[in-house]
Amino acid sequence: MQFSDECSLLIKAGNGGNGIVAWRREAHYPEGGPYGGEGGKGGDVIIIGDENINSLFHLRYQKKIVAESGQNGQNKQMAGRNGPDKYIKVPVGTQIFDKKTGKLIIDILKDKQEFVIAKGGIGGHGNAFFKSSFNKAPTLYENGDKGESIEVSMKLKFIADIGLVGLPNAGKSSLISCLSNARPKIANYQFTTLTPVLGTINFTKGKSLVMADIPGLIEGASEGVGLGFDFLKHIERCHILIHVISLDEFDHEDIVQAYKTINLELDKYNKLLLKKQMLIVANKSDTPSAQTQLKKLKKVLKRKDTLVVVSAKEKQNLEELKTKILELNDSYLEAKKATAKQEAVKVVEVRQKKYMPKTFTWEQDSAGRWIIHSEYLSYWLYKIPQTTKDNIFRFNQKLNNCNIDEILKKHGAKAKDTIIIDNIEFQLD
Repeated sequence: MQFSDECSLLIKAGNGGNGIVAWRREAHYPEGGPYGGEGGKGGDVIIIGDENINSLFHLRYQKKIVAESGQNGQNKQMAGRNGPDKYIKVPVGTQIFDKKTGKLIIDILKDKQEFVIAKGGIGGHGNAFFKSSFNKAPTLYENGDKGESIEVSMKLKFIADIGLVGLPNAGKSSLISCLSNARPKIANYQFTTLTPVLGTINFTKGKSLVMADIPGLIEGASEGVGLGFDFLKHIERCHILIHVISLDEFDHEDIVQAYKTINLELDKYNKLLLKKQMLIVANKSDTPSAQTQLKKLKKVLKRKDTLVVVSAKEKQNLEELKTKILELNDSYLEAKKATAKQEAVKVVEVRQKKYMPKTFTWEQDSAGRWIIHSEYLSYWLYKIPQTTKDNIFRFNQKLNNCNIDEILKKHGAKAKDTIIIDNIEFQLD
């Protein structure tokens, strides 16, 4: 299966359907009356976590995802159909950022977790909505709101309890295949693993932990050399790191330097990584050079380092390794429990209705026309089509709300001067 842990998308929710102007034409109702229905709501675009997928590859070549718009209103006060919501499935552990600002929008951490990334526009009212005792035959109607649009970048960080790190050919793939249900491809050459591999380790009493095999790091990985830079982010969520080192002298010239290289790359990428609980696993204890290499390694290990010597190939000492992993996990859970009360509760930001101030800016072109820029007026000009007398009168009320005549005349404008809003011309009173 092809793997991708980053992608970018332009996401567009559906527009609301337009309201319509219609009239009641029935024999028993000679006076008729307004009968136009409202448009349907545009579909939302919703992000949903799915534990059954572990890559963003299915989104990599989709440049744009658009939800369906709501249908226009119909006669007999019938509302248009709502546009169906569009769901985007992502792996658990996906972070979604606003591509323009770089701000994190949402972190999908659970299966079936949902987040509305773009809300569909509401439908516009038909003329039946505007009937009143003052206006029994209104020709008022509205367009539906435009759906929200946003360009996002997605980054996948696997959620695993344990992260395996080490130089290429350290035996991480063999180790994860022995300890878990993962079955990575294994061969005796560097860079066998080109994608992170997840596996579940089962313990007694129904306990289980998720382990991630991160592709082999090399010197300079934190600066973008080799494959490591692309995958280092996947170990940031792990609370236990297992540093796998080969005891076979043919895998590296200097075992001490091999140990230091990985620690240096972890430290350069994120200093907090070396503060995580670390287990040193000396693999390939079945090789002729194992004892000599082990003595060299022990000389540089710190006292707090927990060392386990194993042979994944011969399945030696794997139960001891599982015991050490469980002990570290229990220690982590105890520490987390002790600090849980001190941790701030994460507050989910609630989407607020957008407020548009009744303000505007202006400039004059070479012909003396006043070019108006206003989010408020642009919204209502789109919302209120200038095709009926009632709608024209209603939009003039929006202009009055901004005191546009009074303000422009204070700055030299005169009656009958032309003002332009979104390429549509009006005249000052």
